[in-house]
Amino acid sequence: MDPFERVYNALTGKDVDRPPVFPQIGDHAGIVKGLTYDVMYRDPEAAAEAHLDALEHYGYDVVTIQVEPSWPVAEACGAGVTYPPNKCPWITDYLVKTKAEISKLDKVPDFMATRSTRTLIEGTRILAQREKVPVVGFITGPLTMALQLMPYETFIREMIKDVEFSHALVRRATAVSRAYARELREAGATILMICEHDTQMMSPKHTLEYSIKYYPELLEDYDYNMVHMCGAVTPHMERNLAAFKTLKRLNMINVGHTVDLQRMRELFEPEIGVAGNIDHIQLLPLGEPNDVRAACCAAIQRVGGRHARRFMLAPGCEITGDTPAVNVKAYVDAARECI
Repeated sequence: MDPFERVYNALTGKDVDRPPVFPQIGDHAGIVKGLTYDVMYRDPEAAAEAHLDALEHYGYDVVTIQVEPSWPVAEACGAGVTYPPNKCPWITDYLVKTKAEISKLDKVPDFMATRSTRTLIEGTRILAQREKVPVVGFITGPLTMALQLMPYETFIREMIKDVEFSHALVRRATAVSRAYARELREAGATILMICEHDTQMMSPKHTLEYSIKYYPELLEDYDYNMVHMCGAVTPHMERNLAAFKTLKRLNMINVGHTVDLQRMRELFEPEIGVAGNIDHIQLLPLGEPNDVRAACCAAIQRVGGRHARRFMLAPGCEITGDTPAVNVKAYVDAARECI
């Protein structure tokens, strides 16, 4: 079974020969190749070559040009972003500092006019043209994108004081993310990953109102769709289970090591699959290869074994640049070795 059939079968509940490996590798691909962090957002050819080399070396089943798109997309909207050579970028000047400035988001930006988003789109195009595995387009979810456009403290305050404004900002953030997703699709991505890093900061109620309720329009453009939520989000999943199950075009959720994988399987099957839940914070960067392999095998067993449907072996979030290559290799190889 080739990676395309393996991955698409897993997403749609069909038979697989083994669990697909979804590594969420972004900057790590450049770091192990000797590139600095900023190059991954500035040079599409170099970034794509780094990912193709990592794919060849590790042998996983999907590839993406970048796991963390929120900074470039915010920059395309007009935010100020710093791209240092030795660490991940960060937003240095938020676009919407006051409610009056929401008008800056009345039009969706031209992503090709900003170097960082152009790099990610063109890098995606290169990966798709040289495809060996499915290409995933990562976008920022509605709530998390709103928090990239307005300072966290300001937006959270407005969620309490001015619900109408808060939803207006999230609607605009959703429109921006969808437009970016369409650019990635046109470039060749066939799977969409909606990344909601910041729902863990919110209550399950706010996750429903400002995140999940906006997913339907984001799920319309791709045949295969996934949602990633960081952190201790078990209550968010449990209390919003009915809302998740109404999302007919959602194939799979991705959860981290603090979430019980078996519990998620029981909750979401058979409609929605689960990807996870290998620890990317301590285990992958700091553990030993044998420990990584054991954790992966345990995860596979918890979901029913090598031939379990609707499962992909994945970390809880991005594999960091400082993760030893031997640990990434152990993680990838475990999907083939565990019985």
